[in-house]
Formats: sequence, C-alpha cells, structure tokens
Amino acid sequence: MTTFYFVRHGETSWNALHRMQGRADIPLSERGKKQASFASDFFRNIKIDSIYASPLKRAFETASIIRGKRKIPIIPEKGLMEAALGRWDGHTPEEIDELYPGEYDVWRNTPGEVRVDGGETFQQVQDRAWEAFQKILAREEGHTILLVSHMGCMSTILLKAAGLPLNDLWKRPINNCGLARVDVENGEMTISDWGKDDYIPAEWKMSQPFGRVKK
Repeated sequence: MTTFYFVRHGETSWNALHRMQGRADIPLSERGKKQASFASDFFRNIKIDSIYASPLKRAFETASIIRGKRKIPIIPEKGLMEAALGRWDGHTPEEIDELYPGEYDVWRNTPGEVRVDGGETFQQVQDRAWEAFQKILAREEGHTILLVSHMGCMSTILLKAAGLPLNDLWKRPINNCGLARVDVENGEMTISDWGKDDYIPAEWKMSQPFGRVKK
C-alpha cells in the first residue's frame, strides 16, 4: 500500500488579511511556523519515506519544519504549486468586488466555472496537479509520502480521487497545516482524515479561515 499525507502550508500574513495569494511567494508568518511545528509533532511517530513540496516559500518552509530532524530531502514539485490567480493576486475580496464586480462570488460558489483574468482555471490546476500526483505515485509505490501544497491545488487532487466535481472545492476546506490522507492499493484510492487539524490548538487557528463566501 502507498500512503500519501497531503498537508496545506502554514499561515502567512496574507492569509490573515484574506489577500489572494496564488503564485505570490509569501513566507510563513510566526503563527504559520507555530502551526507547522504542531503538524511536526503529529508526524513525529509516523514513518515518512519521501517529502515533496510546492516550491513556493510558504509550502517549502512548512515541509522543512514538519520534516524536523529526519534526513530526508524535500523534493520541489511545480505541479503542486497553488493556482495562478493572475490580476487577483494580492487583493482582498472587497478589492476584487470593486475591480471585477460579481466575479469573486462566482469563484467561491462555483469555482469550477471561473477563469481569473490572467490566471488558471481549476480544471487546469487539477490537470497538472493530478499529473504530478500520478508521477509521484509511480515513483514511490509502497512508500509513505508527505506532500505539502496549497488549499486550491491539493483539493483538486482529492476531489478527483473522490470522484467529486470541482464545484465542491470550498465545501471541504482544509485549514492551514491541516491534512488529508490518501491510501492507494491495487489502483483503489481511499481518502481519510480530510481536513484533519485537531493537533493544532484552537487559539492557533484562524477564526475565519477564508474570505467572504457570499456577498
């Protein structure tokens, strides 16, 4: 059996302000580093054979903190990068409302049907993320793998594995340093602990993890 642990990166200053951060390379905040240390504690007694991470700082640093003292290289994988958000990057929902009226609400309610100006669709994200996931699966058969990525990107993989539509993306949120486990055996995928983050104390979680859902 091959086991994947998908982990979302820790909090950044832009997360705290609900600023869109697709390819913007924002590092972890001190809170994000602390969240990653709680995740590291969770994984302390779990055998990990390989670690792959989005090369964006917030994900790669999270992977490094979770790795701890293990002598395992962190392999950067561009297919695990967050969705490119084009002209939305760095803007809050309120700013997007002013610049692109109505588009943010569509993005939050039917994300599978939106193309952000200058960015990727979630179908494009899913296609390249799934390709990366399958490549890693073929290379790491029989191993336990840690994948550190982003809410949008990793959710597209999980949705495809579960046979769910992209429009369900925000219905199964994964908070900062939350995880999901995927076991693969004989071609069958089983998802468990989707959104698990009970190893992070409540005071270290964002009270409102995402921006406005509907105006």
